[in-house]
Amino acid sequence: MTPISFKGTREGIHISLGDQPWREIMDELGQQLVRPGAQSFFRGARVQLDTGARLLGVTELEELIALMAQHQMTLTSVIGEAETQDAFIKLRSALPAPPEILPAPPAEAEPPATDATALLIHRTIRSGQLIRHAGTIVVIGDVNPGAEVIAEKDILVWGKLRGVVHAGASGDASAMVGALYLAPTQLRIGSSIARAPDEKRAPVWSAEIARIRDGQIVVEPWNAA
Repeated sequence: MTPISFKGTREGIHISLGDQPWREIMDELGQQLVRPGAQSFFRGARVQLDTGARLLGVTELEELIALMAQHQMTLTSVIGEAETQDAFIKLRSALPAPPEILPAPPAEAEPPATDATALLIHRTIRSGQLIRHAGTIVVIGDVNPGAEVIAEKDILVWGKLRGVVHAGASGDASAMVGALYLAPTQLRIGSSIARAPDEKRAPVWSAEIARIRDGQIVVEPWNAA
């Protein structure tokens, strides 16, 4: 397996890390970013990083972000173990906000930029993994028990959803959760929460969707109006 692999998507560049030593990973990434003709592919790209089973701390992520920044690349999402996700969240929250010099008049103020692009994941999310994204998350695969998926918009799973999910994590009550087989251990939409019933229901092998109606989370067939 190569130390690092790249895949272009409509949302940016998907980078997957191998299981080689960390220094070998970084050396390979540095070489790929400066190879002839690569600048147009990498420069200004948004990056989704898949770390697999590798655990990265704040120090490793800082090194990655610094190298990408030299090529005007932005790390927007990290897919991996919960410890790596926590380090990424901690690193992002620790970044200082830009200084406010002079506020713009209200009539001319622009809304803050948000990361609303969808994150597309073509694999099963295993127990212990946490996926967090500022837009919609689409999983082509299963979400296993013990896995956690958090999105500020919708969560759509083309497979079995049996882990913990939180759609509309920023407070969006219009968000929804859909799956071919919807059986989460915990489901949240906005500030509302629903847990798995104590008595297991019979398996429903048809696509279902969960959303808020009249202040309550309801589950219904995906084709319901």
